[in-house]
Amino acid sequence: MIGPLLPLRPFPPLHWWCASLAPGARLDVGEHYPKRTFRNRMVLATANGAAQLTIPVERRGGVPRSQAETRLVRADAEKRWRAVRTAYGAAPFFEEMAPELGALFLEGPATLGEWNVATLAWAAEWLGVGLPAPHEGAGFNRSAFSHEAQDRHWQSWADQALRPWPHVWADRVDLKWSSLSVLDLVLHCGPASAAWVSPIPQSEFRRPE
Repeated sequence: MIGPLLPLRPFPPLHWWCASLAPGARLDVGEHYPKRTFRNRMVLATANGAAQLTIPVERRGGVPRSQAETRLVRADAEKRWRAVRTAYGAAPFFEEMAPELGALFLEGPATLGEWNVATLAWAAEWLGVGLPAPHEGAGFNRSAFSHEAQDRHWQSWADQALRPWPHVWADRVDLKWSSLSVLDLVLHCGPASAAWVSPIPQSEFRRPE
């Protein structure tokens, strides 16, 4: 059974994880890396509202390449980790998880693909779910398959079907919680995060257009 094809992205939002539970779900590890997309971006919640954190990658001209061939820029790793600490230092589980997360941000894998997979593995353990198998070959028409359209559709479903979680900034800012990185959920709820992961109904899986 061919299920949803899920793009590699860092600490993806909750709806990505709900989709990952579908029968036949696969990770799109062979996708060519599209610049300026969510493949190297994540949304954090701060005291001033949502903030996008970008994981910079090395430039290699206009040659198409996979995430596995896309190397990270490590020079400002401390700056990225500092942004996470600033956003979530007050979250209930931050101190417990900080050593593992700090090592991932500061000393993690060298390529975007490996780093994204490492973030998925870390979050999957806390969420109590398995990761879909990788998909590299034929079987999906990538030219007709829009991960962006799929993501918007699933986020819309999450807005209606899933409930927000307790949040340290809930009384200060109006957050679109369904767009937030799963880091937000895990750092606030710890082992209880699994209660928020529900399978997306089959009717919500659209065919490529």
